[in-house]
Amino acid sequence: MDRRDQESIARELALEMAALPVIDSHEHLPSEEEAVRKQADVLTRLYCHYSITSAVTAGLPGDRLALKDTSIPLPERWARFRPYLDAIRDTGHARAAQLTARHLFDVDDINDDTYIDLSEKLQAGNRPGSYKRILGGCCGIERVLNQGAWDDGPQGWAVQVYRGFMGLAGGVHSAWTSWRAEHDAPTGPREWVTLWLERLLARGVVGLKFAASLPLECVENTEAERLFKKLAQEEIELTEGCQLGAWIMHEAIRQAPAFRLPVAVHCGIIWNNWGDFRTLDPLRLIPLIQKHRNTQFDLYHGGIPWMREIAVMANQYPNVWLNLVWCHQISPYMTESMLNEWMDLVPANKIIGFAGDNCDGPEKTFGVLMMARENIARALAVRVLRGQMNEERALEITRLWFHQNPRTLYSLDER
Repeated sequence: MDRRDQESIARELALEMAALPVIDSHEHLPSEEEAVRKQADVLTRLYCHYSITSAVTAGLPGDRLALKDTSIPLPERWARFRPYLDAIRDTGHARAAQLTARHLFDVDDINDDTYIDLSEKLQAGNRPGSYKRILGGCCGIERVLNQGAWDDGPQGWAVQVYRGFMGLAGGVHSAWTSWRAEHDAPTGPREWVTLWLERLLARGVVGLKFAASLPLECVENTEAERLFKKLAQEEIELTEGCQLGAWIMHEAIRQAPAFRLPVAVHCGIIWNNWGDFRTLDPLRLIPLIQKHRNTQFDLYHGGIPWMREIAVMANQYPNVWLNLVWCHQISPYMTESMLNEWMDLVPANKIIGFAGDNCDGPEKTFGVLMMARENIARALAVRVLRGQMNEERALEITRLWFHQNPRTLYSLDER
């Protein structure tokens, strides 16, 4: 009889998981060159982005960007942030920062006595090679799927999930202007999408990104042809541009399987304050998922707060995958809890277990990865303790979630 408790099993699993390779399935990182140009400190690299959102929710007034404005002395920015630190210290976002400080920079706690020393250590490490040193060396990350301009090109260590189609909901004019500056004019909207996807593939792009708030309806093909002619003649109106943009988004989703490009979709919670996250309900996507059965949909963020609904979607639709990106920071306990429900419903080869989802530099991804290992180890330990699986099976699932599943979905062996 196994007399260990859940925590001891989880600790053993997490230690073994730390030796396994990782695919980081979602980042928003700038290029290393850009990151090195910027000053690295506790408010630009650790208590940044999501933690600032938490501080605003806790009552932080004024311009949130001022906390990351390095033309303002760090003590002045820290004094503005400090009154809200105790209120947000126990959030998942703050814990990722604390784990990074403790295990990557040997600073046990981020407080009034340590924030300057920690900032100096961050800046000292902010030099060429820091991405490979931290993400590759310290984290064991083999590939990074980045959502932004930075990548290493085809077959690179960092590859891109393209989000340019998302902007077409607001009209196509700027996209058309950019295209015409570099390419010949296509004969119609469908050819334009095909050429666009061909060029993305040649650049090494491995997927397309949308948001669950994307328009679910679009004009008919004949109307899209008419609107495209108006666009080419510079006669298109704003409303018409939005209609054509919606059609192009749907056409890109339709054509994606021909290019082996999965469609990633932001679902649920929003990173910033005051947004209406109801527009990102993953249930909105069901008609789209049913229509495009050959398109693989990678649904982000656990659909939080629609965790159970999104699990049922992955159960019902073979072309749906679930991605735990950001979940480990949003709520470690929520993630740990929902994973056992997901395992009851969703095949193990349809869940992606980790992504850093950071946008300012590589450091915080280290803390997020520690949390991901902890959360997944605790969830699997429940099943080991109950006799539903052994440690060998738990590690097999972990290999799928951290490495093989994103590798398979995004065809990384071929790119």
